[in-house]
Amino acid sequence: MLKTSFVPSIAPKCYRWVALCSLIFVTGCAMGGVSIESAVPDASSITGSVTPSQQPDTDNETLSDRNAIRNVVSGLDFNTWGMKPVPWANPDTGSQGVINQVSEVQKTDGLCREFETSRQAFNGVSLYRGETCMRKTGDWVLKSFAPL
Repeated sequence: MLKTSFVPSIAPKCYRWVALCSLIFVTGCAMGGVSIESAVPDASSITGSVTPSQQPDTDNETLSDRNAIRNVVSGLDFNTWGMKPVPWANPDTGSQGVINQVSEVQKTDGLCREFETSRQAFNGVSLYRGETCMRKTGDWVLKSFAPL
């Protein structure tokens, strides 16, 4: 019959050996890793920079709000308005605001109305300045609309 006491006496030494080799392997990997200095991009490779162009607003909610504001400004009757702040709301987006100033200006291409308004939406409150002008066909077009 074979003695089985041989196996238990070797097993603890084997586990110690595997643990020691693993520890040496792991510390070797950590010591040869990437340093923070080598991870920083090389600033000498930057040759110049280009400012991004101003992209037209393609956010459907903002475009819808711009149209709602244009409709209120163009629909004002200056004879009965009285220069009071005019509230506006867009049920499609849930945005709302107050048009604080409106001035009517006769330009070479027709009648224009310059205005300032607030816009309260889910992403915060912003102030805008814009201009809408009447075309020769009688409809109004928003010429400018930009944050203050």
